[in-house]
Parts: sequence; structure tokens; C-alpha cells
Amino acid sequence: MRLILLLLVLFAGRVNAQSMLWEVSGNELKQPSYLFGTYHILKDSYISKAPTVRQAFDKSAGVVVETTVDSAAMLSMAMKAMMPGKNLKQLISPADYELVANEFKKMTGYDLAMFSMMKPIMTATTLSMAYTEKESDTLNRFTGQPIDLFFASEGRKLNKTVTPLETMEQQMGFLFDHDPVEKQATDLVTMVKEKAGMQKAAGDLTKLYLKGDLDGLYKLSRSFEDKYGDLSFLVTERNQTWMKRLPGLMATRPTFIAVGALHLAGPDGLIALLRKQGYQLKAVK
Repeated sequence: MRLILLLLVLFAGRVNAQSMLWEVSGNELKQPSYLFGTYHILKDSYISKAPTVRQAFDKSAGVVVETTVDSAAMLSMAMKAMMPGKNLKQLISPADYELVANEFKKMTGYDLAMFSMMKPIMTATTLSMAYTEKESDTLNRFTGQPIDLFFASEGRKLNKTVTPLETMEQQMGFLFDHDPVEKQATDLVTMVKEKAGMQKAAGDLTKLYLKGDLDGLYKLSRSFEDKYGDLSFLVTERNQTWMKRLPGLMATRPTFIAVGALHLAGPDGLIALLRKQGYQLKAVK
């Protein structure tokens, strides 16, 4: 279940507003900046349905994203995804392997053997994305490149200053190395066995995001955290690190900040942390 939340990186608190876009002003900012919560598998044609997001982007001289694609880091990423000397068959029972293999083939069209020497989190992430896309016809109507990549590439085309908050290596470290591969394999099997709940959650998550319902997403994420464990390593720690950089970036130029929606809300979310530093945040409908 946690893998579905990784697609959004959801939150830990309430903001009592229906918006993924927030105007940031005050605290001696000469011009407002904007904070936008993204859905990492959403495609960029969504922007045509959200004109206020495009307007906020166009007003900004700088763009901040979680990371940017670094071709030089791709080989390092590929190596980090592998588990030398091990394969999935060694980590789970033959019956569980067959169960996962059949489900993986059905949902993705790929043979599980292609992923056998990769860390199980890679297989689980691929499967969770397949569940999400299958459960949301609305999501499949959007085309183009992933929305986070769009903001970075479009920013460069328009000669905006594009700033990544993390390297690709850092992001892949959060994904591949937080849990031992044995636990990743167990979680993968559990995910397949509980696929009914997984598929429903995938559909619910997409609907709530497209409605801009932060409170609804909060309730959904809390139900998963209570059952499947803490996600603070993905949210709280990273938000605190980002807050060391965001004020300076916004003071330098009006900035469009696009990060996973999880990072916006809650007592440790960027909305709350920015307010604590004296900024005014207003939901943009």
C-alpha cells in the first residue's frame, strides 16, 4: 500500500483548503512565489485544464523541482537498482514468486524474470503505477511528459532559472536503500495479496488529487500510515532540508516550486513551515 502513496508522497496534516496551488507572499518578498503539489505520474497536458497553474508558472522567473534528469547519473541509478548476488526467487517462496509473476505479467505485460535481479521495490513501484493507471480512466486521458519533468524542461526553454532540490542519486537512495531487500520482497508479496485494496486506493487517490482535495488525501494517507508505517523519511526530513534553501531562492526571484503533494500539508509540511517563518500562504483556486 505504501507504494501507491510514493507516487504522490502524501501528507501528515490538514490545511482546510481545496487547492494544490498556493501563493507565497510576505516576509519581505518583493513579488509572490508559488507552491504547487504535483502528482508524479500525471502528464503535462493537465496544465491546459489548470490555467491558474500555468499563470503562476509564467509569472515566475525561477523554477524549483525535486530533481532534474541527469544523463550522467543514469548508470549509477541502474546500478543502485540492482542487488548483486541475489534474485527475487531467493527472497520469497516458489508459490509467492508464481503469484507475483502472474500478477506482474497481467498488469504490466512484462515477465517478472526481467526484474528478478532488481531490488523488489523497483518491481513494486512498476506494479503500483500499473494499478494506478488501470484504476483511473481520467488519468489516462492526459498526455505528454510527467508533469515534474515538464516544469523543468519548459523552464529551461523560457530561460528561467531551474533549481533541483536533490540529485537523482539522493532520490534513488530514498527509494532503493531505505529498507533491506528482504523487507522489500515481503512488501511486494503483501501488495499482490492485498491488490483489491491497492487498486481501490489508487483510484481514490487520483480522484482526490484532481479535485484538489488536500483534506481527503490527508485522511487517505493517515489510514495507510496507521497500518503500514511511518513515511517521515520521505517527507519530514526532506522538507526540513529544503527549507534551508527555499527562502533564499524566493528572495532572489519570484519562484514556482513544484514538489510532490505530500510535502505541502501537515505540521511538518511546507505550508506550515513557511508560515512559521513569517510567510503568508493563500490557496489559489
